[in-house]
Amino acid sequence: MKENLLVFDQWCLDILVDPITKQKVAIENFKFINGVIDARVFLKNTHGFKDWEVGQDEFEKCETSGSNYGNVEAYKKEIEYDRPIYEHFKLKGDILDVGGLTGTLREFLNEGQRYISIDPFIDGLSKTTSAKKKAYNCLSKPLNFIGGVAEFLPFQKNSFDYVHMRSMLDHVQVPDLALKEANRVLKPKGKLIVGLYVEGGKTGRKSFIRFLKDMTKETLELIGVNKYKDFHVWHPTHKNLLKLITDNGFNIEESYWQPHWKDQVVYVLASKI
Repeated sequence: MKENLLVFDQWCLDILVDPITKQKVAIENFKFINGVIDARVFLKNTHGFKDWEVGQDEFEKCETSGSNYGNVEAYKKEIEYDRPIYEHFKLKGDILDVGGLTGTLREFLNEGQRYISIDPFIDGLSKTTSAKKKAYNCLSKPLNFIGGVAEFLPFQKNSFDYVHMRSMLDHVQVPDLALKEANRVLKPKGKLIVGLYVEGGKTGRKSFIRFLKDMTKETLELIGVNKYKDFHVWHPTHKNLLKLITDNGFNIEESYWQPHWKDQVVYVLASKI
């Protein structure tokens, strides 16, 4: 992504706070890395950090050099797989995309809609593949982006109409804290959307084939073969995911199963209580 596509609009500056104290802070008080605000807060001595760090490193490698990431057609298919979600859920108003990286959600938003992406992959913008840029029209447009983590959002309370979390909640170190932060930054009538692969899919029951695959992966890891290692932090069922969301101050409105993944990936819409 070209450097001049990275922006930080005035409305973003107006809601910026210290990620820990939540007190108003000027932009110049943040550290910058390659022109990007670095508001990341790491819990380095808390259980799960090492697993999170290894998983994050693997994700960044996959994002920039994975087997499918030089393929424009693969990205175009990705867009078509996701399109039904945002035809079903019409996201309106101000949107915070947690774990949104390059802001590909914008492909499905209205022109000029206020949007900001926050992600710990702080160099992700500059390392976006040319194939991805060719497939996603939105990647040629200016993006509000900040380096940060879901557990410590650097925004004032009651700032957003939607918080969007797609394919990221199984990667965060502390899921409960991530949901509490989402609740805090949402406006009183704000909405949360969480998209995630869930264990056992719609039925909640793991298939025998899936069970054998998981056992094989675990066995290979035990003997030092890490090619198929699972870098996700946790594996919720649909029921587990709904409990996580309701336990952190939301009412569940709907579960929508993404058509392409055949009742394995769910998008949950919830409203702030």
